[in-house]
Amino acid sequence: MTSYPRTEVVVSKTEGRTSRTSSRPTPGAGDSVVRSWSATGTIDDLPAWTRTRIDDDVHHRVAVVHDASALDDETFERRTASAYESLLEGVPSESLLRAWNFIPRINDSAGGEPGESRDRYMRFNAGRYRGFRRRYAETPDYPVASGVGHAGDDLVVHLLHGSHERRIVDNGRQTPPQAYSNRFGSPPPVFARAACVDAAREGWLLVSGTASVVGEDSLHRGSIEGQIEETLRNLEAVVGAGWSGASPADLQDWLVYVPNADDAIPVSSAIRARWPHAASRIVIREQSLCRPELLVEIECAGFRGIRSS
Repeated sequence: MTSYPRTEVVVSKTEGRTSRTSSRPTPGAGDSVVRSWSATGTIDDLPAWTRTRIDDDVHHRVAVVHDASALDDETFERRTASAYESLLEGVPSESLLRAWNFIPRINDSAGGEPGESRDRYMRFNAGRYRGFRRRYAETPDYPVASGVGHAGDDLVVHLLHGSHERRIVDNGRQTPPQAYSNRFGSPPPVFARAACVDAAREGWLLVSGTASVVGEDSLHRGSIEGQIEETLRNLEAVVGAGWSGASPADLQDWLVYVPNADDAIPVSSAIRARWPHAASRIVIREQSLCRPELLVEIECAGFRGIRSS
């Protein structure tokens, strides 16, 4: 096995087809809950749907900055920029599909206290933004993305890219991330709320990590019930904008992030009560979110005309 110097940006690629399993969840299957989840830098970090769709047309890359939790803020920001610059090398911006960002100490400030004015997530956003700007001469259509914490020490960034046509989808209830005020850091977060992808033999709807945010503000602080309801409203809005007449119940694969694993049951129960006949796979992981006041974040993926495995 190759030995890499610690904190070096390491980029690896998944080539060709991964092992295929059925992409259809089993109706009524128990929802999975994982406590204190950590990213490994492998395909196992990603939702189940990715394992059936990385092939000759959809490619996977991952960048890892080892021991990123030990880096000072300025170095962390620089290494994030380098990670993105390396990850995007040779990838046309129109090929960007989906990114997952697993960020250690995501809510810590320079002094180590959560919730202060410029935390590690804001530093990550600044580095990500600069990585994109270094790689592309013009502003790209950014990929669908999730940016959450994890219990490990490495910064882990996964990217899917491919040649399929895609259409960026906005959520009319939320400010575009690129237009956030400086309250949420400068440069701002850069990602698409959702995207429709015309893949071989099927259409995809990929939805970014979605939380209880309206405009740019977090709502229902301290209320898991209120945040679940607002998050589901946001999902309904963005899914309807992507697939006319569709609802989140039409999306087969859900990944839910909660900072407190004890909130897994109310989240799962609320989703199942709202759409009791949906045959969706729900995985719930205990991970910190991009803002310390947020209590739940949900990403989804749906597929129409599902191809055989």
